Amino acid sequence: MKVILKNAPRYRRARKKKKSRILDELSAILHFNRKYLALLLRSSGRSVYTHYGTRVIADPRVSLASQRGRKKVYTTDLAPHLGIIWKMAGCISSVHLFAFIRANHDFIFSHHDLNGLPKEVRGKLLKVSHATIDRLLKPIRDKAELQQRYKRNPHASWLKKTIPVQPYWEKPDNAFGYLEIDLVHHCGEKLQGQFAYTLTATEITTGWTELRILPNKAHIWVEKALEDIINSVPFRVTALHSDNGGEFINSFLAKFIRDRGIPFTRSRVLHKNDAPYVESKNWTLVRTYVGYRRYDTERELAILKRLERLIGLKHNLFIPTMKLVEKRREGGRVYKRYKTEIPRNRLLESGKLTKGQKRRLTGLRKSTDYFKLIRRIDDLMRKLDQAYQSKYSARRTA
Repeated sequence: MKVILKNAPRYRRARKKKKSRILDELSAILHFNRKYLALLLRSSGRSVYTHYGTRVIADPRVSLASQRGRKKVYTTDLAPHLGIIWKMAGCISSVHLFAFIRANHDFIFSHHDLNGLPKEVRGKLLKVSHATIDRLLKPIRDKAELQQRYKRNPHASWLKKTIPVQPYWEKPDNAFGYLEIDLVHHCGEKLQGQFAYTLTATEITTGWTELRILPNKAHIWVEKALEDIINSVPFRVTALHSDNGGEFINSFLAKFIRDRGIPFTRSRVLHKNDAPYVESKNWTLVRTYVGYRRYDTERELAILKRLERLIGLKHNLFIPTMKLVEKRREGGRVYKRYKTEIPRNRLLESGKLTKGQKRRLTGLRKSTDYFKLIRRIDDLMRKLDQAYQSKYSARRTA
């Protein structure tokens, strides 16, 4: 750059032909493009005014690009630690991970891979935003899209007509104890024969979710699972909402619900968004752990029963969920605001629990070791995979 600064005054004083000779000489020495070289010679050491009135002192010795803007606070050195927490939380989204770190920082840093972190790094992990989490986790995320499966419903019967339809826009906002229920099929690629099901029940105001495994979808098993859920959830069930499947729309279950004085509603036919809360849990709490395989043996059923109880415990006590708290329209745009919180905390803040229920819920959280819980879940998932593989290897050798 000394060559440019030395020749810049001579170039600016010279006439056109001499300027051309100077450019020829310097391009042969410096191997710069002639137009770029002319720009440097014209502006070096001078004040340059842009179209916006900005005054720039052109000095080729200074690399402005390397000094532009503020330095990054959350660098890529933070990514491995975020990756550990992300896997610890079950590979949840950045918004949920943002809330997970803040809600569970009391035990996160006791993990053996995070125990010796400097105080400065811990502070950054507690302050990092969900947008920065997205940026840092992008290289280590494995995004996979799985095709959702839909099942058409049979024609309406007289019993179905007696159960009121409740579309999503009529769903109550603050109906504490309102449960949406649904069945997840574990049939693989074939619907024939007998296979396991998961009954999912989600409370819409807190996100508290219960899972129960059924050997088939006979009404006796659905009724038994629902009775267990109603008796075990830490709140009083005030309403039930299901889709139009025959496992729910039958006289036995209608009598079971009616005898308990619980209002019962159903979705519109072929409108899955009429039960959005439980439909989202079918993926988050069921498919992400057990996939789309066919489970139809006693061994698989026993493992699934233990596994999905632990999954429900993990997500209800530790994993944050998003809930819409504000929705407004301005012109042609709709603005939404969400709050991210753990279902257990929403229950405690609801003001609907008794002192005994609050005490039991708090005790359950304190007595549950998160690391042991996720290790037990991983162990049961491995056993489920072994049971599935051995089932088909035995059939091939038979």
